[in-house]
Amino acid sequence: MGERFRSALTKNELIAVDTACSAGIFTKLGEYKVQAGELITIGFGEQSGQEAAQGRIFIDLKVAAGTVIPGTVRLQAYSPQNRPLVILGEWRQEVLNQGAGDRTKQVPLPEQMYWLSEDKKLFLEFNPDATSTVAKTQSTVLIDTTEEAV
Repeated sequence: MGERFRSALTKNELIAVDTACSAGIFTKLGEYKVQAGELITIGFGEQSGQEAAQGRIFIDLKVAAGTVIPGTVRLQAYSPQNRPLVILGEWRQEVLNQGAGDRTKQVPLPEQMYWLSEDKKLFLEFNPDATSTVAKTQSTVLIDTTEEAV
């Protein structure tokens, strides 16, 4: 095994552009492709005692006017051929956007068991309660990750 280190994914990696999302349908906002020589998993820190986990997830999706969009956020692993592999997590947007200035109020995200290898992709998907357009410039994404150089 190589060296492990903490990192994070932001909206720059996981939201491509402003994206129209239809109510009741998961729409891909963007993707992160794992680079050569690295492994990545979402989360950071111990699996046991999630309340004490060092890793956190904060996602605040908004429309251009700055209003929060209620709905469900999904992180899903895909193969290099864009075939779905596994859902890594699914949360309500209203839960993920708590604690903007206080990490202790954000959702704990300990290191996950599923690792993505070279050329696999992590998709950020969103299913709004009402048809909306996610504005990249107004939104915030911060997902702690563990990376390993191989």
